Amino acid sequence: IMLLLLRVSVVFILHMNAHCMSLNWTSRDRPNIVMLMSDAFDGRLTFSPGNKVVQLPYISYMREMGAVFLNLYTNSPVCCPSRAAMWSGQFIHLTQAWNNYKCLDPSATTWMDRLRKSGYHTHSIGKLDYTSGHHSVSNRVEAWTRDVPFLLRQEGRPVTDLVGDASTKRVMTKDWNVTDAAARWIRHTAVSLAQPFALYVGLNLPHPYRTDSLGPTAGGSTFRTSPYWLNKVSYGQVSVPKWLRVEDMHPVDYYSTFTKNCSGHFTKEEIRNIRAFYYAMCAETDGMLGEVIAALRDTGLLNRTVVLFTSDHGDLAMEHRQFYKMSMFEGSSHVPLLIMGPGVKSGFEVSLPASLVDIYPTVLDLAGVPQPGGLSGHSLIPLVSGVSVESAEPHPGWVLSEYHGCNANASTYMLRIAEWKYITYADGLTIPPQLFNLSKDESELNNVASHFPDVCQDLDKLLRTIVDYPSVSQTVHRYNKQQFLEWKQSLGDSYSQVIANLRWHIDWQKDAKSYETDIEEWLLGLVLIIIITRSEVIKIKNSTTAGFFPTFS
Repeated sequence: IMLLLLRVSVVFILHMNAHCMSLNWTSRDRPNIVMLMSDAFDGRLTFSPGNKVVQLPYISYMREMGAVFLNLYTNSPVCCPSRAAMWSGQFIHLTQAWNNYKCLDPSATTWMDRLRKSGYHTHSIGKLDYTSGHHSVSNRVEAWTRDVPFLLRQEGRPVTDLVGDASTKRVMTKDWNVTDAAARWIRHTAVSLAQPFALYVGLNLPHPYRTDSLGPTAGGSTFRTSPYWLNKVSYGQVSVPKWLRVEDMHPVDYYSTFTKNCSGHFTKEEIRNIRAFYYAMCAETDGMLGEVIAALRDTGLLNRTVVLFTSDHGDLAMEHRQFYKMSMFEGSSHVPLLIMGPGVKSGFEVSLPASLVDIYPTVLDLAGVPQPGGLSGHSLIPLVSGVSVESAEPHPGWVLSEYHGCNANASTYMLRIAEWKYITYADGLTIPPQLFNLSKDESELNNVASHFPDVCQDLDKLLRTIVDYPSVSQTVHRYNKQQFLEWKQSLGDSYSQVIANLRWHIDWQKDAKSYETDIEEWLLGLVLIIIITRSEVIKIKNSTTAGFFPTFS
């Protein structure tokens, strides 16, 4: 561990300017702050070689004018918990934002609240999605029952949908309405303000669209774009990712693949098209970013404004036999962060691993606002400006991400430091860990945990100094049972009908009584294992193994 931390410290020092100054904004020259946060944007597309597959001119502009982070991660690869971490500046296990239904209390203090109290004029437009009580019933029930030993497809099979023609720029109408509202606010309100302002713009793209043909409970499995945006994609650069054999997949990854309805056959053309359509949706997102930048430029505000672009998580886009997020693989967990504006170095790349919790202290430092205690993140100002901030502790150079929601049947913890990505599950004992050397294995196809037991031991020890993850896993397990039981009791006699018609209804209704029995045994505390073969599911009841996870035979 000490060797790893020493290497990280050297990298940090190399990013610092030898002649540091104190960041001391006056009330008059504090910069405006504009943050645009998309949904499901793969951060690897913001720098080479990922940026060669699709034209993203405004992201390229931000990269040239400011700083791009090469290793920025979500703190939880799913919408609401990720945004909860960004808005609160705290890790998931501290806020207990366990899933898309259980996130922050509406009264939680965000960095935007602190800017407002310090004299900023604040305004938020579009998708916020960080407080509790939202998302579908199906989404929360799937999260609560992830320990139940059954396999049910919970998503629609990923498909593509081409709409409009070569002149159709506005495919995601709702997001364009948000973008228009943001541009109007800049042109008509921000330009006349006597105080600095902070504007947040939340988009839904490039999140896949809801698949209407699957009914009202359907999730988002449609990748939709128009020929206009598809023309921005270099189709020859769209890769068909290599997949492990089913029998070689990690058990939690296989569970994710199955529940995401991706365990069937896909042709190479299908896979390439899904990826190309996803990249086209990223291009449309980039167009919206451009509208916001144009409004700042046209009003003369751009030179006085720090602009940030990021996302809550990425999308696997058929890497590892999956789409969507809910995974620690790079496509899902690696997100963009670009910063440009006063004091930020131009054309600068930051390789040190960082994460979304770092945005909270970074924004406060930009505004000259004192840091509150209890934050999980660290200011990124020293990395992008060469300016020392008195209130900022040096960034530790590691990243923690954790996941406790649906489509993964165990709490998952990822530690990224130097070239290593260490992933462990549940109590750290019942499910095998994964270890990837990202400098040698960018595709994350070679789990080397068994080859480097000492590295796993050291990284696990470091991880446990950050979070007591076995205890957190037990807390989530108890929470899931309690919430499901309360929900079940609230339905009374309608329970069987309601649960049979959630997103998993196609599989559920083939053997509804058996699946209800599985849930009842889970609620009673019986321990089960599920063994998955290529053709069947075999349940072994009353096993001594703690927890449930799939294994292959």
